[in-house]
Amino acid sequence: MKIQIVEKLKTFLNKHNMDEEHEVVYLMVELRKLLDREREESKPERHSLVRFHADWVVHTKKDHITKTMKEIMMRIDQSIDTYPKDGNIDFLLLPEFKNELINLLDVYGLPSVFCKNDDKWLGFIVNLAAVLADQPIVNPTPNIAEFRYVDIKREGIMANIDFTGDRAGFSITLGFGV
Repeated sequence: MKIQIVEKLKTFLNKHNMDEEHEVVYLMVELRKLLDREREESKPERHSLVRFHADWVVHTKKDHITKTMKEIMMRIDQSIDTYPKDGNIDFLLLPEFKNELINLLDVYGLPSVFCKNDDKWLGFIVNLAAVLADQPIVNPTPNIAEFRYVDIKREGIMANIDFTGDRAGFSITLGFGV
């Protein structure tokens, strides 16, 4: 059955540029199936960020925070000031996720052009953010009450972070246009 998923994905990725939300959803759902097959075969979890994003795509909120996602959100938490300074929003381009996704696609001999071309990657991330808009990550760290993408009609990427703990009551919105 895994072979069928790989063949479906190969055909799909050769025909689509990941420039539509439904293409991103399909890709993420099929990748989740592929990762589930790996898990069933007792293979080690190598693509935890891909799994997390694939799960997030199909849930209205994420309140079960994996170890990997907690680590990412802790880094974001430590780099974000409620009064932001220049240059601290690179995390919105999901560089760790990109590296894992390229690795997963390469392992199965799947096309990864959309990951390796900066313009195509940006388009993919804009669409992913649009899919994830208003599907918050809830309580990922002791200092972040909620992280959520904001729908800005595919004109860029915007995220809102509501703080708790020492910064309770503060909120920040970060993003950029394309």
